[in-house]
Amino acid sequence: MTLHFQPPAPDHVPPERMVDFDFFAVPPGMADPTEIWHDLVRQGVPSIFYTPRNGGHWVLMDYADIVEAYRDHTVFSTYQTPVPPIEPFPVVQPQGVDPPEHNVFRRLLAPLFTPIAVRGMVDELQRRAAGLIDRFAARGQCDFIADFAARYPTGTFLHLFGLPEERLDEFLALASTFFRSTAPAERADNITQIYAVLDALFREKQASPGTDIASTIVLARDANGQPHDWTDILNCGFLLFVAGLDTVTNTLAYIWRYLATTPDARRYFRDRLDDPDAFLRGIEELMRINAVSSLFRRVTHDCEFRGVQLRRNDRVVLPNTIANRDQRVFENPQAIDLDRAVNVHVTFGVGPHRCIGSHLAKREVMVSMQEWLRRIPDFELDPAQPPGAAFGGSVMGFDSLWLRWPPR
Repeated sequence: MTLHFQPPAPDHVPPERMVDFDFFAVPPGMADPTEIWHDLVRQGVPSIFYTPRNGGHWVLMDYADIVEAYRDHTVFSTYQTPVPPIEPFPVVQPQGVDPPEHNVFRRLLAPLFTPIAVRGMVDELQRRAAGLIDRFAARGQCDFIADFAARYPTGTFLHLFGLPEERLDEFLALASTFFRSTAPAERADNITQIYAVLDALFREKQASPGTDIASTIVLARDANGQPHDWTDILNCGFLLFVAGLDTVTNTLAYIWRYLATTPDARRYFRDRLDDPDAFLRGIEELMRINAVSSLFRRVTHDCEFRGVQLRRNDRVVLPNTIANRDQRVFENPQAIDLDRAVNVHVTFGVGPHRCIGSHLAKREVMVSMQEWLRRIPDFELDPAQPPGAAFGGSVMGFDSLWLRWPPR
């Protein structure tokens, strides 16, 4: 089989730009996986470097370069980008399609996640957050990941897609393998399983539609009034499955880890429970400092970028955590300023593929924090937290996060 989108051998990479770096590898004892990236800054690696790990790929380290790669799809494509490479890989809709073709499904999805549409979901989000927290609030202890952060966004996805709650653990397992595994066979099998679930779901909605997002997608028509291609429908479902689960889970984990160790921050948000504008400004700063994702691009043709020779099919990794702490863009970037007025972070990307679900993600964080602080106003990290809970990858985070507070 011919592999069309594999990166070439790195014989075009000068030795001074070669760095041995594996973004999946978190050293034992490192409590914060983002530190593997910030260690590179402290070491003074080139602002554009190449690593032979995970199939070989470039890394951009400057905010301006990362933003340029997000915006310029003529050089940095979103089509067939996974690191490590997998072929064939689903052409996720609309994220895995370059402009202008990506507009077909982006226009279909965008109205479902506008600020107004998301405000209409608040009652359900509050009900779900409160229900989960009430299960353990009186206990005085929880594993925040297992008991809340993993279940909340995944349960919300099931609800929005019209899937039964009983399938929550199944979807958690599928998402975990997708984001954590680097074994090609396991990754390929995992994608096959996800598509089988989506195929069954969309066929069920086609036969018996409801008011959920899956029904909206399967009932949509193209410019000629015809149903969309079935593969495109599945690819759209695949994007929504992988885009909104793990990133929200681990963003929540990072935020709660910070709140557990920072009484002033807990007080800041408690004092603003009824001030949504100030509350959201603080959340934007936590989104900046706790960017958990690194996104991928693929070079479309041989070219030069910032004086560096790139070859067709070279993979490029864009670490948001590095961009969001660029001192040329953010004043005192390592400090958390919950009243930061200008916050041009790239946690949700920029340009034509900026995250459609960003308003929902921020609302999920906001509602979670409001419902939590009303029930558990003060909490701390549990010293019984087992070591080795941190992991790297395209989405960084923690396997567990034990918290404790005075039981009721």
